[in-house]
Amino acid sequence: MKKYSFLVYHKDYTPFLEKLRSLGVLHIEASESELSDENAAKITRINHIKGIVRDLESRGSENETKALITDADELLKVIEDKQEASNNLSQDIASLEKEYDNMIPWGEYNPQSLAGIKEAGYNIQFFVCEEKNWDDDWASSADIEVVNQDNGELFLVALTKGDQKLQHANLDEVSIEYPISHFQKQIAQEREEFERLNRELDDISAYAPEILNNSIAGIEAELDFSKAVNSGDKVADDKLVVLSGWIPAENETEFDAEVDQLGVIYLSEAPTPKDEMPIKLKNNWFSRLFEPIGDLYTLPKSSELDLTPFFAPFYMLFFGFCLGDAGYGALIMLGTLFGMSKASQKVKPLLWLGFFLGLSTTIMGILGGTAFGVMFAEMEATAGWLKSYQTWILSTDNLMVLSLILGYFQVIFGMVIKAVNLSKGYGFKYAISQIGWILIIGIALPAYGLGMQEMIDVSLANTIAAAVGIIGAIPALFYNTPGKNPLLNLGSGLWETYGMASGLLGDVLSYIRLFALGLSSAILGNVFNMLAFNLSPDIPVVGILVTILILAFGHSLNFFMALLGSFVHPLRLTFVEFYKNAGFEGGGEKYAPFKK
Repeated sequence: MKKYSFLVYHKDYTPFLEKLRSLGVLHIEASESELSDENAAKITRINHIKGIVRDLESRGSENETKALITDADELLKVIEDKQEASNNLSQDIASLEKEYDNMIPWGEYNPQSLAGIKEAGYNIQFFVCEEKNWDDDWASSADIEVVNQDNGELFLVALTKGDQKLQHANLDEVSIEYPISHFQKQIAQEREEFERLNRELDDISAYAPEILNNSIAGIEAELDFSKAVNSGDKVADDKLVVLSGWIPAENETEFDAEVDQLGVIYLSEAPTPKDEMPIKLKNNWFSRLFEPIGDLYTLPKSSELDLTPFFAPFYMLFFGFCLGDAGYGALIMLGTLFGMSKASQKVKPLLWLGFFLGLSTTIMGILGGTAFGVMFAEMEATAGWLKSYQTWILSTDNLMVLSLILGYFQVIFGMVIKAVNLSKGYGFKYAISQIGWILIIGIALPAYGLGMQEMIDVSLANTIAAAVGIIGAIPALFYNTPGKNPLLNLGSGLWETYGMASGLLGDVLSYIRLFALGLSSAILGNVFNMLAFNLSPDIPVVGILVTILILAFGHSLNFFMALLGSFVHPLRLTFVEFYKNAGFEGGGEKYAPFKK
């Protein structure tokens, strides 16, 4: 990155920004300023339109409807009106259905008959009472009839003459204005109108998202321009404006040639260690697939290494370790390959990421001997290929040890990266103490452990461990803070030793979750297989259907749960154990050039 500072006459500032935006490579250093009411309203409008776009895209219309309205504001107004009308109808239908349900116990009646009874001088009343509260004396005060009985309640109709009316504490009078047919007709009409509006919205959803997204882009461009205007510092009685920003070094020559034609004063300089440059990641094709995973945490600072290419193969391996089923891995691979034939270029990198995660799952499933919950290591070998394959399958003990070895290796690898980062950011002397710890943990401890297990000559192992341990301990204990008295460093070195010992053990043991998740997924899949074949009845067709249903439900549930765990737990190992031991701080700002 190269840092640029511009000095612009205030009347030329707006045209200058327009030119910068057309070049589209300068990342402007934004100054902190309060959000104006106008810009706040624009942000609110953007979020509102995005919500409407999400609703339209969820309709998933595949009709090739011609755009009847191309103006974004007019289109937005039409959509909002239809959505409001649709929501109102939905509420009205719910209210009518509730009233309809309340009317069902009374049955259908003719409103004209009720009107005739009232004209004849009679009073007609409708009551609800609990069955246990029925009183025979009510019949002496009115002609009363039970029209329905439901859930311990009586639905009554009472007829009285003149001013006389039936009243009692146990009787709840109900006002009935319309018969059932009235509500049925109203509900049918409202539903027809509701479906018509939704059909229209479905048709609009075929073309509206593109128009509305363009409108969002336009509003965002206005916000970016406003932000750029406010990023300039006014000097010399507001006659001049100072603007700073960053461009990638590869664009410097072309950018200078364009800016020279504008006649503005500018200064181009290389960044200093104190500068916080925007971050533009540069990874190969494979590592770039894992950038969305790193973005879930944070970007590196400009003085740090980008850890994406370093954690990418580990994450891929850990995912496969956690899922650990060759059948599930094959499904992921086939699904992503199929999706690539239909997906846009924007989505294809995510599908490629899924493909490699599926490939890792398939490989680990083959090594672990599991496919769709079938554990090949536990099967009786009746075929020659199976007996040969079983000799290659890793046992549960081997898988557990492998998970710990992988964790140990990644922790040491993280410590090496930390040493490189310290040397790059502060100078080699600040990495010497870290190198000492790498020697102790990466060579001395393994040598001692191999000697204890008699995997190598004990005396040789102890000699290597002692020699390397002493060589590593001297800088680790006495040179952990360059420039300080070595005796003062000893105190902090001893404290760091305690933290390193306890932290290293906890970090490495965290990786045992890789083995635990893979084993639990395999066991659960095997349990569903046994349930499917043991619980199916001995009825030819029914038995097959029951088996298929149990297998489909069980493996779908197991696959979803295992997939979720396989995504989350490697994330934790990456962002907690690996990032911590690599000394990753993060907090970098993404390179976002000012452009249209």
